[in-house]
This record gives sequence, structure tokens and C-alpha cells, in this order.
Amino acid sequence: MAEREPSEAGPEGAEPQTPPRGRDSLVGQQLGEFRVVERSGGGATGIVYLGVQPLIGKQVAIKVLRQEVAGERAHVQRLLAEAQAVNAIRHRAIVDVIGFGELDDGRNYIVMEHLAGCSLDALIANQGPLTPAEAIPLLAEIASALGAAHAKGFVHRDLKPSN
Repeated sequence: MAEREPSEAGPEGAEPQTPPRGRDSLVGQQLGEFRVVERSGGGATGIVYLGVQPLIGKQVAIKVLRQEVAGERAHVQRLLAEAQAVNAIRHRAIVDVIGFGELDDGRNYIVMEHLAGCSLDALIANQGPLTPAEAIPLLAEIASALGAAHAKGFVHRDLKPSN
């Protein structure tokens, strides 16, 4: 339902967008068939990376649980449920999840299609409010995706312009 996942704000609304000082230990690592290229965003429970399949150049987004929550079964189950829900819904406006795995340190991750672009909140911040002609097609696509999710029994728990 989003262009990509540049942020994943938690309940407190914290949206850390910049990587911590120093080198991120996952950048350059191989996760399954994908190499982690760079950190692209994060939130209270996860960090999102840009990844690439080296042989064919396919770009993906990789969401990795933060170390602080990785041992909490509820967070792992939520990440797995997210992957299962996306694949059950199968809608053109919802990113495709193509993999689920576990790092050597025990953190779980999902591999999703990577969509170039920006989030709705970034678009609004950069150009101001959308005109009705711009907003209506976006809202129709969002409503269609939500309708498909609801038809399969799923409810989006964090619907906002940044997602």
C-alpha cells in the first residue's frame, strides 16, 4: 500500500531515519541470495535495508527486526503474520513479500519487492497538499487495497501517509 517502507513508526511515533554513527554491520552482508546494500529507514521495531540479488540485479527491501525486540515472540509472530497476510491478499497496490529468514544473531527478516519512490508524507512535505485530481486516484488505490485486505479478514493496524 506504500511506495516503499522508508519508515516504520512505532506507537510512540518515533521515526529514526538516519543510521547510527559508524558502519551498519549488515551492510555488505549476504542474506540468503541477497546482498545488503544500504540502510534505507527504520522504526521502533525494525530496520529496512535496500538489498540486491547480485546475479540479476533485482533490488529488494529487507526488513530486519531490531535486536531489542528480536527475542520477543510477539514481534517475530507479527513479522511472520505480515508476510503471510501480504501473500494471502495478493493485490497490485500491496508490496509482494518474497522471503522470510533468520540472521545468525537470531533476528528475523522479511524480503519484499522494492518500489522506487517516496512515501505520501514525503510527497506532501515536498510539494504541499495534493489537489483533488492527484488525491482521488491515490485514495481509490488505497481503498482498493484495504478492501482486498478486509475481504481476506485482515485489518491494517498502522495506516498513515508514511506507510
